Amino acid sequence: MKRFLLVLLPVMALCVFPVKAQEIKSADTTRTNAVEIRVGAEFHKHFNRANLTLSLSEQIRSRVYETDADAYFRRSYTTLQLMWAPVPYIKIGTGYTLRLFGDKGWSDPNEFLRHRPFVVVIGQYKVGQWKLSLREKLDINCRTDSINTDEKPLVDLTLRHRLQVEYGFFSKPIKLYANTELKNTLNRPTEYLNAADASGNFGQYLCNVRAYLGIRWRIDKLNSLDFAYRFDYSYERDINITRNKGKIELTHMYGYTHALVLTYKLDW
Repeated sequence: MKRFLLVLLPVMALCVFPVKAQEIKSADTTRTNAVEIRVGAEFHKHFNRANLTLSLSEQIRSRVYETDADAYFRRSYTTLQLMWAPVPYIKIGTGYTLRLFGDKGWSDPNEFLRHRPFVVVIGQYKVGQWKLSLREKLDINCRTDSINTDEKPLVDLTLRHRLQVEYGFFSKPIKLYANTELKNTLNRPTEYLNAADASGNFGQYLCNVRAYLGIRWRIDKLNSLDFAYRFDYSYERDINITRNKGKIELTHMYGYTHALVLTYKLDW
């Protein structure tokens, strides 16, 4: 009976005096303005009989200006992609991107390498010299470092929606294009935030709004150059859970990035 009471009393105490819930200790806001130079190359092999395109691309991103920071190499993206066009108006595909981060140190590959499988569906329609397309893309961002999954997921799912319009000239090897892209989170952790906030309104959110304006110059049948300007508005919730003190540090991170992009393309 004594042993039974020793076990029962702590349980009753927990029921009468519940453990204190997490609280939001602070909610800060940061805003960052940045300018980037992006240089890349893309190689596309077309298998016309099978309506397949195999692509390999590389892009290097360097920050030449950032609020309260010096210029630095930011990231590189290496992408392998396979696209299939079952009908003229639809393309579907899949691929993999290896992302290398230049601001995570070089001692641990789990810190500076990120893996991103993805799937994509594109609907397109041509009218004269105009081409309109809508792309839906699911990014599966995987990380192998040690993190608190109550703060961020090991596998981060994001969905991208891109609307693009192109115009090609009859007598000139030039094509103009513009697009707008929206990016939504799908599985960011919200349990701790909603438990700590009385409103409980934390959910998934729009994390990027991007505008892209470019010109493509076809040098010859196989080679072309792209010159483009891109503006990127970003928003992220940075969560830090201090378990010892039972507090949550929340930072609303806003970013405004201007990027000049130069890309070489080879199609054969």
